[in-house]
Amino acid sequence: MKVIAFNGSARKQGNTAILINHVFSELEKEGIETELVELAGKKIQGCTACYKCFETKDRKCAVKNDIVNDCIEKMVEADGIILGSPTYFAELQK
Repeated sequence: MKVIAFNGSARKQGNTAILINHVFSELEKEGIETELVELAGKKIQGCTACYKCFETKDRKCAVKNDIVNDCIEKMVEADGIILGSPTYFAELQK
């Protein structure tokens, strides 16, 4: 079994990565393979709505100059996916 996590924080190895790694430690205790993908600094182009993915049905984006197809491949191969996103503004109510 394999779980992949994508860290969407702009800071590599920041608080979001720390929390993902905390979850990973529990999964690894159960013998589950884990992989962390840091998205910070990587080129990711938005969807261009070209619908090539619908035509080809090959689970690949027509945009080839970013990391999206690598990420899609990792997601397809994984048994579980974790999406980590930072919270920049939060207020505790008393």
